[in-house]
Amino acid sequence: MQFFTPQWNTRTLQKKAMPLVEDADYNRAFGQIDKMNESVGMKHLLINWVTDLRLEDKNIPDKLLSRKKSVSFLDSVRQTTQTDMTNFRLSGMIMMITGSLFCMFIKAWMTENYLVNFSIDALIGVAAGAIFILNLGSQMRTVGYYGKTLDFFLMDGAIFVLWFLLMMMIEAFDFSLLLFLIVYFLQKKRFEKMQKEFLSNNQIVLH
Repeated sequence: MQFFTPQWNTRTLQKKAMPLVEDADYNRAFGQIDKMNESVGMKHLLINWVTDLRLEDKNIPDKLLSRKKSVSFLDSVRQTTQTDMTNFRLSGMIMMITGSLFCMFIKAWMTENYLVNFSIDALIGVAAGAIFILNLGSQMRTVGYYGKTLDFFLMDGAIFVLWFLLMMMIEAFDFSLLLFLIVYFLQKKRFEKMQKEFLSNNQIVLH
């Protein structure tokens, strides 16, 4: 699905590059990156690098991939990967909270034991579910820069299945927040590993 698919020319990047719309060097580099037979993750790193160069009024090298060991490229990669990690963590924390709220509503609906009443609880539950999906999309697009997203989808799906089973067995206690917290740390560890493997596979060494 397009919603979960990473795009190297993101809306955030487009806003950042607005001052460069008529910059010939930037447009040349953009076209060069667009035609490269590289992964979306590598294009993601390259376009952020050349955008930063031109915003600082610095020259863009003709052969971009030959400069993967340059100080400016490595500094840009370090900043971009850190930003991606921050976005991943933020999305994960929001998903943890909204996912728990959604589960609480489902439990209240099934047991007819509402915190306020059906209408208020349903409004909160639906809003939480929508925010969860939006952040899931954001997180999967970030993960997609560095590798496959299937493991993360499976873990997110497993939370709801395990939560439902535990709810049926132990109705007195809601395990949703605990489950989301555990998966958050597992996914964060997995994403850190994916970033390191991606950089290593592309021969990018950050000191």
